[in-house]
Amino acid sequence: MTGSSARFAPGILIGGALLPIATTMFLAAMAPRFVWNIRLGDRPILAFAIGMAIASIAFLAWALRFASTHTRRAPAGRTLGMILAVGLIARIMLIPSTPILEDDFYRYQWDGAVTAAGQNPFRHPPARFVTAPGVDRLLATVGLAPTPPPKGYEGLARAGRETLLRVNNPHIATIYPPLAQLGFAAGHLLTPWQLTGWKIIVLVAEMLTFVLLLGALRAGQLPLSWSALYWWHPLALKEFANSAHMDALLLPFLAGALWMLIARRTRLMALFMAGAAAVKFWPLLIVPTLLRRSRAAIVIGIIVGLLALLLVLPQLVSASTDSGLTRYAADWQRNAFVFPGLVAAFGLVTTDPAALARLLVAAIVLGWVAWAWQRDRTAPLDRVRAASVAILLLILLGPTGYPWYALWLMPFVVVQPRLPVLVLLASAPAYYLDFWLQVRANPADWTWIVPLASAGPAWLALAAESGVRRPA
Repeated sequence: MTGSSARFAPGILIGGALLPIATTMFLAAMAPRFVWNIRLGDRPILAFAIGMAIASIAFLAWALRFASTHTRRAPAGRTLGMILAVGLIARIMLIPSTPILEDDFYRYQWDGAVTAAGQNPFRHPPARFVTAPGVDRLLATVGLAPTPPPKGYEGLARAGRETLLRVNNPHIATIYPPLAQLGFAAGHLLTPWQLTGWKIIVLVAEMLTFVLLLGALRAGQLPLSWSALYWWHPLALKEFANSAHMDALLLPFLAGALWMLIARRTRLMALFMAGAAAVKFWPLLIVPTLLRRSRAAIVIGIIVGLLALLLVLPQLVSASTDSGLTRYAADWQRNAFVFPGLVAAFGLVTTDPAALARLLVAAIVLGWVAWAWQRDRTAPLDRVRAASVAILLLILLGPTGYPWYALWLMPFVVVQPRLPVLVLLASAPAYYLDFWLQVRANPADWTWIVPLASAGPAWLALAAESGVRRPA
């Protein structure tokens, strides 16, 4: 996609700017019809899913053309200003919008209030702090009974009652690591019990990501205009600017790590990766792919692991059977394409097929990482590709396939626009169709459609890329 003979095409850039503008207007128009008190069946889910599909596929078509025409010859001044302005205005416009088909932010708000009050967000599940018929029934199904709020939490429980009643999986303590908790706390301090403060934090994280990606592109002598692949993407606008997913906090660390990798500053890259692991645990898996094969690399990898361990220690020491970390690792499954097939196959030979399937997925991803490290790639962009393949395998083989997981790959696709990643970012919004199927007759009969539409195209693109020999 980076042929040096291609020339800068300003018309393509201007045409591409219409896509984030149209996406923003669509999201802003749809959002009021997805407020909390509207029943799921009464929301325009199908119209929203179709609209996001059109936006994502259109952006894919544009991105394939854009990445092949905007090479290092492209001017940086006005072009970069236009990219920044369009994406920033779109995000600011979406700050007041209601998150569409999303309620994770209620957990962020509660965690942020607990952390800001100096309490431990990993100690108690939210259901401990509220009494209501629905919550009480949920507790009863998992063998628990409602109890008075622990000492020191009484004021928080009263002030945050409305938020507590809307937290999903309230019987499970939070899964989000300590650095994420600091972000939640900052959002709460800006606007207590209101989403605006948290959305401002998300916007700041996204702007940091944008700046750090520009550094990575400049270090690799790549076109700065490729930053539009992230800054204008419909999925990023929906999941970050509208729905305020906490994965936005992860991207600055990944973008910074790629910048340091391309600039060959390994120690700083290690610090960024340790920070990434303190927001989400999985970045530890890809550290070897980013390092050269040497004794020094082994030492750096160990240091990254120890730093990450130190940063997440408050969560680990509070882990219990009802903690989000434990439950997610043991039995979480949603919108998976390959994983259910593995579970069904292993069900023929074991009584715990899901555990065996998880072990197999981990073995495949770790096997790829070990193979990539053994190859000892010297070119930074070769290591970027190895890391992005590991993340692709983790998403496509794992038990959960949320669309915001695809956004983990945004920093990688900006510095190296690859077909499988661009396709996954375009097909991931098929997940929203699952909410429409939930309110249809016999929804269990259609559970395979959404995972197939979400992950199937990426598998085909990955196979196509593997079958085509590309020049270095």
